[in-house]
Amino acid sequence: MVAKKTVKAKPVAKVGSIESEITDGLKYPWVHAKRLWNILWVLLPIFGWLALLGYVKRIVNALVKGDKAGLPEFGPFGSNMTEGFWVFVKMLPLMIVVMVVQMVPFVGPLAYFFLALFFVPYLTMHFLVRGDFAATFDYNAVIEHVFGNLKDYAVALLKSIVYYVVYFVLSFVLVGIPCLTFGSYFFLAEFYAKNH
Repeated sequence: MVAKKTVKAKPVAKVGSIESEITDGLKYPWVHAKRLWNILWVLLPIFGWLALLGYVKRIVNALVKGDKAGLPEFGPFGSNMTEGFWVFVKMLPLMIVVMVVQMVPFVGPLAYFFLALFFVPYLTMHFLVRGDFAATFDYNAVIEHVFGNLKDYAVALLKSIVYYVVYFVLSFVLVGIPCLTFGSYFFLAEFYAKNH
């Protein structure tokens, strides 16, 4: 008699596990893969960049509303460009504050790291959803939702880091660039949807 070989089944990530959630995030940009070609608008200086910024706002809002079925349609170029212009203008003061903080002697780098880790990601989500200037400086929202749900926020950040690493490596063969641009907000938008 010939002994039968037992083949061990490969472990499958459980639905709802961190592994499956990371996989969902990594697959997100590929559901409508043709829409990744919208990254080519970056070749149009200023106008194309603003349109892409407006498109990112459209993506974030779709994710926060629970639409994870792939990238949304690009929509009218002019509409995206206008949205992108206002995103840039209204976010500029927050970016200036963060840069100024970084230049403060001794404590600057540490303060910058703290702001970049805990405040800027949530405030960016907050602004992209609400759309008003005040949202970029709504520190009470950060204290309530980020520090009030620190464990969930840390998990969202860690999943985002995994996403960045994977698509940063793939950027060397170009395919990672549109995925980084359009999908990197997946987990933070998911956190924001649950905590705002």
